[in-house]
Amino acid sequence: MKLRLCLSCEKELKGRSDKKFCDTQCRSIYHNVNRPSHELSIRKINSDLRKNRSLLAHFCPSGKSTVEKEVLVNLGYKFELFTHIFPFNKGTYFFCYEYGYLPILEKGIEKMLIVHKQKYMDDLNFHPWNIKITKYK
Repeated sequence: MKLRLCLSCEKELKGRSDKKFCDTQCRSIYHNVNRPSHELSIRKINSDLRKNRSLLAHFCPSGKSTVEKEVLVNLGYKFELFTHIFPFNKGTYFFCYEYGYLPILEKGIEKMLIVHKQKYMDDLNFHPWNIKITKYK
C-alpha cells in the first residue's frame, strides 16, 4: 500500500483511500494558501465595503445624519468603493449596501448626509446608457 500524506502538513493519512487532508484545519489552511490571486482581490474589496458600511451605520443610528467628510477619511473610509448609486434631484447618493451618503458642502466644509435606504429607493430606474457617454479617441 502506498504511503499517503496530508496536502497541507504532510503527516501520514489514515482512513479512506481518497482522503487528502488529516483534518478540517489542514484543509482550510491548504485552500487559503492556494487561493487564486483574483479571489484575494475580491476578499479585500468585500472587506473594505463591509468597513465602509459599518462606518456609515455607526454615524447614522436614526436613519439620517450628517458628518464631516474628514472624520470618515481619518477612520479609513474608502470613497472609491460603493455598491450602488441613487441619482436624486439634489445630487447622487453613493450606497454601501443599505446605507448611503450624499456629498454636501456646508459653510465651506465637506460633509456627508448619511441615510438609511428607504423603500422608494427600490424603484430606481437608472440606466448608465441613458446618460451622455464620453467617446474615446
